[in-house]
Amino acid sequence: MKKYILTIFTGVVLLGCADGKKQEKLLLDSVIAVHDKVMGNEEQLMKNKMVLDSLLKHDSVTVAKSAVTELLKSVDSADNAMSDWMHKFDAENKGKSHQEIMEYLGDEKKKIIAIDSQINVAVNESNKFLSTYKK
Repeated sequence: MKKYILTIFTGVVLLGCADGKKQEKLLLDSVIAVHDKVMGNEEQLMKNKMVLDSLLKHDSVTVAKSAVTELLKSVDSADNAMSDWMHKFDAENKGKSHQEIMEYLGDEKKKIIAIDSQINVAVNESNKFLSTYKK
């Protein structure tokens, strides 16, 4: 009887550990998926930044400098937020418990979703401005 209980207990512990690793991997994968989406939008953000910089430097007579300057601040802020997040993000999480890893990844997912929103706003605002500007 004790052998059966020990076997069942060992099986439950092993399955629990495997399930924990699976949860961690799924959450990490979801964070990376948001990151990948953000990186796609980041490309458009950088294209818009180059055009806005060019407008500010070369066409200052016909473009409202204050509008371009504000858009550049928004674009730079979004870009800096993404860079900061990427530099601080730790996908390995060595030496942390399952609970600590889940909390960390949950927090990081919230951060990257907020950055995604910030980049979307900056891209949309700059796209809107650039679509009205005819060179």
